[in-house]
Amino acid sequence: MKSVPTYCRICEPQCALVAQVEDEQVVKLLPDKSHPVHKGFACHKGLNFVELHNDPDRNNHPQARRNDKNAAAPEFDRVSWDQAAAAVAERITALQDNYGSDSLGFYIGNPSAFNSTGREAARSFARAVGARYMFGSGTQDCSNKFAASEAVFGTANLHPIPDYKHTQYLLSLGSNPKISHVSFVHMTNPMGALRDIVARGGTVKHINPRKIESATPATGDVVQVKPDADVYLLAAMIHEIHAAGRHDTAWVEAHSTNADALWEFAAQFPADRVAPVVGISAADIRQLAHEFAAADGASVHMSTGVNMGRQGTLAYWLVQMLSLVTGNLGKRGGNLYSPGYFPAATVGKPKSDNPFFETEFGELRRIAGSLPGNLLAEHIEAGLVRGLVVMSGNPLLSMAGETRLAEALAKLDFVLVIDIYPSATSRFADFILPATDWLERPDVNSVSLGFQPEPYVQYTEAVVPPRFERKPEWWIFARLQQALGMPSILDGNADPMAKIDRQLEASDLNLDALNAAPSHTIRLPDPDPDVFFELGVQHEGSRVNCWPALIERGAARCTELFNELAAESVDTLKLISLRTNYMVNSWMHNLPALKREHALDNPLHIHPEDMSRLELADGTEVSVASDHGRVIARVHADETLRPGVVAMTHGWGHGNNQRLSLASNHPGTNVNALLPTGMGSFDPLSNMSFMTGIPVQVTAEV
Repeated sequence: MKSVPTYCRICEPQCALVAQVEDEQVVKLLPDKSHPVHKGFACHKGLNFVELHNDPDRNNHPQARRNDKNAAAPEFDRVSWDQAAAAVAERITALQDNYGSDSLGFYIGNPSAFNSTGREAARSFARAVGARYMFGSGTQDCSNKFAASEAVFGTANLHPIPDYKHTQYLLSLGSNPKISHVSFVHMTNPMGALRDIVARGGTVKHINPRKIESATPATGDVVQVKPDADVYLLAAMIHEIHAAGRHDTAWVEAHSTNADALWEFAAQFPADRVAPVVGISAADIRQLAHEFAAADGASVHMSTGVNMGRQGTLAYWLVQMLSLVTGNLGKRGGNLYSPGYFPAATVGKPKSDNPFFETEFGELRRIAGSLPGNLLAEHIEAGLVRGLVVMSGNPLLSMAGETRLAEALAKLDFVLVIDIYPSATSRFADFILPATDWLERPDVNSVSLGFQPEPYVQYTEAVVPPRFERKPEWWIFARLQQALGMPSILDGNADPMAKIDRQLEASDLNLDALNAAPSHTIRLPDPDPDVFFELGVQHEGSRVNCWPALIERGAARCTELFNELAAESVDTLKLISLRTNYMVNSWMHNLPALKREHALDNPLHIHPEDMSRLELADGTEVSVASDHGRVIARVHADETLRPGVVAMTHGWGHGNNQRLSLASNHPGTNVNALLPTGMGSFDPLSNMSFMTGIPVQVTAEV
């Protein structure tokens, strides 16, 4: 048996692992105790990935549909790769001949972010075939951050991370590190980092509607706010800091423009005014502001719990402003830029001063090339998208409007799904092509660029050869280009890792050097505060724009939504998304190791006070309804919630997918049926879908 160093590609920490391999089969995955950063830290999801690798329900061979898309269950025939490539090319050619070169749309899912060759190959293929309509999972979790950073810093690729090693005050909004680690911060053992802050006398404040699992006496306190109101808390804190003269005038003047407009905006939302909307007292808001301003090194981080609200772009802007005005942006102990092996901030500049354009659906924009995911069905219904390529994504379960989207997918002339599993979306596929998993392909942790408190670069070879007929995504797209008569990387000796190797040159590294290093890893220098403005900010003069045109666009809507929240009934229930340790979005529901007795479905979590008011008992079956849909769920009493807040976990709803034998036996409820879709259902500044803080009505099901 041999040991092969590798790393997990499920979520941001990308924990270092050692694969034990015998006869070209992975026997077990273990934490890599010799890794210079992770030092043996790994979670149960990555350690149990062998179950997924060996899952008999995987896509293992190319498949072609043999029955109608409206049939109760899809039926597929196994075909060869040559047959599949020729047939797919024929269908794409016919589609474009009949409807135009831009009639083929694309949807790219979250796992591709951790694939150092697949996403680039998909984009290259989309450009080659003239695709115009691109969609992706980013508009369900993080597109607000790219939009705000592009406006504030002049690059979509600058996302300041807390200086965990030196900060004395961490303000964490909408994050739950114990359950889902930390989005947009790629670090080992985040709970350990929180313990270290508290142990050295620092303060950690978690801003969340729940008493999250991450908050303990050793890791910080929770301030329980109302959902979808964080933007007003941040504005009030900034106003309080400015009104009290606790801002760093010299730092703001030296490193920013348009600060006066920021002060004017924040002045609309003083603590006394916003307290009822935010759900905490004006005194507590002032205390948070003064604590943050007074700390000798304060940092702030915001995650998906805020991203998915209606104003994630403005909230992320205000996060950066809070750090800036207190003199903590680009300062030791504050928020830093960590370039890693390649300064990606330098290649994330906007292509236009005005990203908006007129469409059949009104004014839209693209973020990282993507249109609003909540408009995918509209694009199909309008005949703009006649065929769809889906890679590593499951829009039918991950986006709002499952019923409408299913009807739209059934109308498409052509659907190609490239994935490791037969997803709910692949029920409408004409062809399913089997992709490798991360044990079967080489990778570099390129998605970590800009996000590492302890920077390092790691290479992993393919731990084992691909099983059955699985192929890496770059090969699949290259083979399709060949079948379409286009130039392809397979025509010569081109290397799919060539771009990575070129980027590594920025740090005088290459893949050979990584491959020769222990754990295939080279540790890089810790983030230097000075590079934030020298290398990160791309605006003229390396100055942060406190009031960019994009933010000005959202100001009036911010006031309108504030008035709406202020007028809400005190009995209003708000639905938030609930993360768990036993799944990842919609794609790890078929693993026995994650199907614990308490994790077999996704009940409605509700505070006992609300249960009493609604005359509900624990375990009662209830109807959960919004203005957009209705689901049936089981009630689960949960004292960690703020009264007035209910919670359900997304990514469930596998009842119609019998090809996943375990997941379909524990299907759960697709809570996204309660979410808005279409125009008005996403943040117009960033295409970010409105997915948390949804008003709902809960009644006993009789």
